[in-house]
Amino acid sequence: MNKKIDFETTLLDVVDSMLHDCGYHFNPYFIKLKEKEFCKCDFVETQIQFLFAVEFFSKPMAVLSAKIPESEFRIEIVRNVWEEHGEGDLAKSHSKTFRELLKKLDSISENQIDKRILSPDVRIFNTALIGACSWDDYLIGVGVMGIIERMFCDISVWLGEGIVHNDWLREVDMLHYNIHKSLDIKHSQDFFDVLQPSWNKTEEGNYKIKQGLSMGATMFNNLYGNLYKNRMKIFIKR
Repeated sequence: MNKKIDFETTLLDVVDSMLHDCGYHFNPYFIKLKEKEFCKCDFVETQIQFLFAVEFFSKPMAVLSAKIPESEFRIEIVRNVWEEHGEGDLAKSHSKTFRELLKKLDSISENQIDKRILSPDVRIFNTALIGACSWDDYLIGVGVMGIIERMFCDISVWLGEGIVHNDWLREVDMLHYNIHKSLDIKHSQDFFDVLQPSWNKTEEGNYKIKQGLSMGATMFNNLYGNLYKNRMKIFIKR
């Protein structure tokens, strides 16, 4: 790679560009929810599927943390894994808060969740995520995770507002999404802090970072797009 490094372009400039280019602001999942054109039963079914992504997310994060060479950055990602698990209090884990949200949203029981299987869309997302964090260069994995965390800050706000706007829940009952609209700002910055020392050092490093950011933005946006596309399908164990 012989491209000259553009030292005027910051890492956050690239993040903002990737966020804009992926078009997640215009994803039908969020637009239809805002416009009250998302049937509640279909929305709940897609949220059950998203639960399976939530419960998997900390696993690739844990794998990735072991690959980060600098201990001062590694420990922050390990802390993020710890926070995903409620800092040791499983009642406050992200899995538990999401299950509580489903219960409040539509009286979804543990038995109903247990009868579901992963949709192909969630399986593809989870598999791509663990692949990037396990087998790719750590800069790619960190880019993927960082931009997903950053996108989820906005998405948590949109989903929370949409649920309240549709009169499905009160804001005080939003649990999971109220937590993430602020927590994931810090989580995303922790990942970007890992990338910062490598940004604009070499063209190879920049390439890997951009690849990770682009991949993460694309796959997360696609996940929601596909959840909406297949919203009327119920994936039950047979």
